[in-house]
Amino acid sequence: MKMFKLGTFAAAMLTSVSAVAAPINIADTNGYDRHTVYADGPVSRVVITSEFAHNFSADIELRDGARCEYGNLYSNVDGSHIVNAAVQPDTNIVGQATIGVNNGIPEARLTDSKLLKLGCYDADNTWYHVLVNVPGAPIVNWDITVEPAGEFVNQPYSFGYHSAYRVKSTLNVDNQNRSQSYCHTVANRGVSLGLFHGKDTSNVFHADVFTQDKVYTNDTAQPVLYQIIECENAAGKTMAVKVFNLTDPNGIYTYEDQLIIK
Repeated sequence: MKMFKLGTFAAAMLTSVSAVAAPINIADTNGYDRHTVYADGPVSRVVITSEFAHNFSADIELRDGARCEYGNLYSNVDGSHIVNAAVQPDTNIVGQATIGVNNGIPEARLTDSKLLKLGCYDADNTWYHVLVNVPGAPIVNWDITVEPAGEFVNQPYSFGYHSAYRVKSTLNVDNQNRSQSYCHTVANRGVSLGLFHGKDTSNVFHADVFTQDKVYTNDTAQPVLYQIIECENAAGKTMAVKVFNLTDPNGIYTYEDQLIIK
């Protein structure tokens, strides 16, 4: 009987300790934006400050007497742990801290949307997990073909070139973010394709498909069609590079095709 009572008491104590030890989760209700505001808990606001997808950094604003001690970044794709992130109190500003990791996010996880779990305590030493949604880098799928649409011009002392070409382009972009995300053309050697609904820069958008089927004249005798676009959100930037050779009389072929996440 005594052993039964002792076992029951021990089990009750373990249950009690487990209940006390469990952190209180504070959710991010602002989606995947750069700024997150919290109505309750030890943290009042988190602002993502990183610009490149391999890194992560954020500023943390704390309520009076609160502190954050650690952070962990997880993939929202499969729930796996990606990296630990160190929290540093701001020695110059009371109630502020920073969290960050440099080159800690592997290539395979750059486009994963992520969840940051901040381990924090309020003024009463109550344990919280403050959750922060972190977008993955923009996902860019660009299918583009370029075909001859005019004459091939031979030049006696220089390269020949196609006088016109037809561009068929389908650009599918998921910025993984409902605001503060956009795309633009970084370089084009003076040939604007107006890839974003007729413009070289998009408006702010979450996801969109940009299509085009148009013939362009090669008035400046360019040897290549050269286009670099970049899409940016709170987590990083994705750059797509397309270069087509216009100097082959037998056709137009891809000279360079790269997708760079940075």
